[in-house]
Amino acid sequence: MALAYGSFHELSHQLRFLLFEIGIGLPQNAIDYFITLAHKETLRRLQHAALSEGLINAPIASHHVHDFIDQLQLKLKKSMPASQFFQWETIRNELDESIANEALAQAYRQCWNNQLANEASPYQSLWSWIKNKLSTHQSLLFLEQWGASGHHYHPSFQAKTGFTRREVLQNSPEFQAKISIHWCALKKDKTCSTADSMLFNTVIAREFPYEYALWQDKLRCNHLSPQDYYPVPVHPWQWRNQLQNLCAEMIDDKSLVLLPHHQTLIPSMSLDTLLSERNPNCCMQLATSVNTPYVKGTQLTDFQPQKAEISNWIEAVLTAENHYGNTLFITRELGNIRLFDQSLPQYQANKFSACLKQNPVQLLAANQKAVPLNSLLMTSPLTKTTLLHEIIKESTLEPLNYFSLYCQNILFSQMHLLLKYGITLNAQLHNTLIVFTDDKPQGLIINNSDFIKIADHPLYKEIARPGSLASSSVNISDLNAIRTLFIQSTLQNNISSLIDSVSHEFQLSVQELWNEVRSVLLSVFEALPKDIDPRLLSWQKHFLLQETWPHLCSFTMRLRSNHAQNVYIKQDNPLYGSNL
Repeated sequence: MALAYGSFHELSHQLRFLLFEIGIGLPQNAIDYFITLAHKETLRRLQHAALSEGLINAPIASHHVHDFIDQLQLKLKKSMPASQFFQWETIRNELDESIANEALAQAYRQCWNNQLANEASPYQSLWSWIKNKLSTHQSLLFLEQWGASGHHYHPSFQAKTGFTRREVLQNSPEFQAKISIHWCALKKDKTCSTADSMLFNTVIAREFPYEYALWQDKLRCNHLSPQDYYPVPVHPWQWRNQLQNLCAEMIDDKSLVLLPHHQTLIPSMSLDTLLSERNPNCCMQLATSVNTPYVKGTQLTDFQPQKAEISNWIEAVLTAENHYGNTLFITRELGNIRLFDQSLPQYQANKFSACLKQNPVQLLAANQKAVPLNSLLMTSPLTKTTLLHEIIKESTLEPLNYFSLYCQNILFSQMHLLLKYGITLNAQLHNTLIVFTDDKPQGLIINNSDFIKIADHPLYKEIARPGSLASSSVNISDLNAIRTLFIQSTLQNNISSLIDSVSHEFQLSVQELWNEVRSVLLSVFEALPKDIDPRLLSWQKHFLLQETWPHLCSFTMRLRSNHAQNVYIKQDNPLYGSNL
């Protein structure tokens, strides 16, 4: 048995009971199988991460994740004395939780896929069913949940620190969760920015008129005037675990009024972003202190006065470039609100905040579909191939030509942004949407602008920029750092993930696909406008194509429990000319 020691049987019975509570009855041996499978995959990811990040030089012989961590801890004690301060117990707990959550998710996915196979049986593929049966908005809702599988590089990618296992089922997209969020009424003198709060109030009243009118009625029933308050949606987990005690005095003096279970929303791959089934115009980003190994809990702390100015500038740049032939879009923030109380430290006040954001479907034409990058890599219950494989098949293009078209439509825009304006997008598997037109890749939508970085360097001095850039957290003066982010987000998170899938599905060599990326990049460099500083172009081109790449050591960072300082190790550059 995979979990040779520990509470295997206790876990198995617990998971079986939790699934039974939501209507899924499985025999005990099926649950045991899913736990064993989840453990096996976790051990494989552990081995891969430790080797990739240079923590070990050869595989560790082990059949249990705890034993692997014990051996790794012993090895590093000799080669890296500082490892005695690593968060070993935290990692063990995360691995246990990840295995349990992944076993739950696989059991649920099996049942969900069986239902989908029956429902979509008249169609040849899941993609054909999506195109013909679901609207643009419905397809995004479906894919944000069906494709929610975390970031598979991280050994403990399914750990959700803060949630109990029952709360994982109740709040996670992979279980088709629907969350009944609270609305609060916050006294107007308790908000951080009057202008931001007024805009937030206007937008939420326009986009959710039924809920807003009901919010007003509930306040009047409590003999309170809606004119004295702003509405603030709150995640029920955040209220129960953070805000109820934090805001006790405000609740007592009626500065804060809770209106529970006011609206039902759907969690997306980004746990803090919730979608409405009825409203395709906007979505909500709610502060939450739940963490995963690849996404930190959100407290919406970056409400700097200059944030709106910088966002407007980036949008103006994209508009001036015609969104690069409609191949690149970034969803906009529509309004935000957060608490301000002098009796609370700012980091605590940030736990009570909300943001309204543009729904990605607003950026699509009638004949387009937006597919989260993670969803493309998921296995279809109809064809037993990936969703990406189904889409390529329906396009009638040869796989290599299809991949080349994909690279062309995402690389030119982002390379031009980097070299002309110094803008780099931090695209992750969970916040990147691929736009398809008639089964062909049209471009990208980045569904979160919070992690954009902008180079502040003399080589960009000719570009008019917001005056507030110098004091903003998005500012980077190091050109190496801005290129590193481009490599990480565009080439490693995005293109490399597709290469692994296309190579496996169509029996194409990985190097052949990377050679195609290099060929596309060379054509992009040739096609770039001549007004880009030639020193910048030559320098970045050399490092992208010839020098080693940085590999983000996310497992090492997790061990150190210090996410403020990125840790990198050099890896071979698959674009290096000698590989051709």
